[in-house]
Amino acid sequence: MRPLTLQFIFGGMALVAACGLSPRAWAQTRTLRVVCCNIEADITNATFKIDATAPLPGLIYPYTGGSTTNGGVLEGIGEEVLADGVAQPIDILALEETSSNPQTVAPIVAGLNSFYSVNNPLASNMYAMSAYQATNSGGTNDGNGPNALVYNTFTVQLLASVPVDPPGGAASLGSTYGEYREVMRYEFAPAGMTPAASNEFYMYVSHYKSGTTSTDMTDRTGEARIIRNDEAANLPSGARVLYVGDYNVDTSGEAGYQTILAAQSPGGVAQGQGIDPLNVSGSTTIDWEDPTTNESILLMLTEEDYELRYRDDLQIVTSNVYYGAPGGLCLATNTYHAFGNNGSLTYGASVTAGTNTALAGKLAAGAPISAAQLYLDLTNASDHLPVVADYTIPVTVPPVVLAGGVLSAGGGFQFALSNADGTAITSGQQSRIAFYATSNLSNWTALTNSISLTNGVLQVNDTNGPAYPQRFYRAVEKP
Repeated sequence: MRPLTLQFIFGGMALVAACGLSPRAWAQTRTLRVVCCNIEADITNATFKIDATAPLPGLIYPYTGGSTTNGGVLEGIGEEVLADGVAQPIDILALEETSSNPQTVAPIVAGLNSFYSVNNPLASNMYAMSAYQATNSGGTNDGNGPNALVYNTFTVQLLASVPVDPPGGAASLGSTYGEYREVMRYEFAPAGMTPAASNEFYMYVSHYKSGTTSTDMTDRTGEARIIRNDEAANLPSGARVLYVGDYNVDTSGEAGYQTILAAQSPGGVAQGQGIDPLNVSGSTTIDWEDPTTNESILLMLTEEDYELRYRDDLQIVTSNVYYGAPGGLCLATNTYHAFGNNGSLTYGASVTAGTNTALAGKLAAGAPISAAQLYLDLTNASDHLPVVADYTIPVTVPPVVLAGGVLSAGGGFQFALSNADGTAITSGQQSRIAFYATSNLSNWTALTNSISLTNGVLQVNDTNGPAYPQRFYRAVEKP
């Protein structure tokens, strides 16, 4: 048999309208799952008697042992079905409290690639990390660790990794300006598209100074001012921005938090205003450490997962992202949440408590990880809960990656598939081509219905396609 060039991934929402045979592009949206997580990677873990310069057990494999192919918290996040009906692997993972890229971040990349490549060999290089090694006032491996980034190369492209330092640069990190750990600004665009103002977006990753003294609060305000002034000075007007990380905030009235929410930057530039999805009005009266004032704050809490009592971790977004202004990144409605906490716990309870219903019925069918295992994994992977949200972004996608591809009615796709030397596929060869589809790149389902060959054109129908915001396909030649 002549060799075939068959493996491919086609991403994008299946269309229900018939298309003509001429190859053309169309506009649609891609869903991105964004996570910020303080992984506590440089804190000594008493249970396992280790100085955790590497990811703690539970993060990329079960805390009781096993391998990355058994999954952990980060893989479990990809199995959660959110309000938008989507379950998919993480697209952007913002990290705080790493140790160094080789010690902490590279193992996370390797673990995610190992997990997803079990069912999809194409995913062996699915994830990558920012090559920039951030620092802090205590060095890269101390002081509660620098910020870092992991991203899904199948869905986003990382355009820039820019350190955001105090006046005087990294040498000035510390108490003078309030920024202890180097803030990182990352610039993204959808994978497979030419970057443009209409599809780019930015993310600031921070780990603000902890503590409850007036000096600590002043430090947090100093960092927030640096971030807002950097956004005003260096990003285009109307930029779509996510301000994520460990805010270490006690109340909503704190000046640093309110600086991110302000309509103007400290320098007076009217752009970059942040919206907290769980405090849209910008209320200054919420005490996240006093559940008696408002029971609704329970679902906001992200720390400590073994006795929930603080809200430290947030994804704050600019108003154009929150309100869904057309033409760029938008927050998917009702998807913002702390992974493993839906408000069913009492103040001070562990996420492992029997009353926790956060993941009950929320994991995708056939998920290799159980809710009970994930609750246990969470309590060992870190003392923080990850904050997760889905976003949509417009993309322009060609019909298929192979010449002559079109979509057909009912969610199928059609393309002209030929041998490597250009000759037509025969009926005998057709029987040796297997097609698979997935919505999350981990659970591939064989397509066995409505596959036909006419004049060398292979018609493949995926009737489940329209049910998913994005769908991926691959074709392999059987041995």
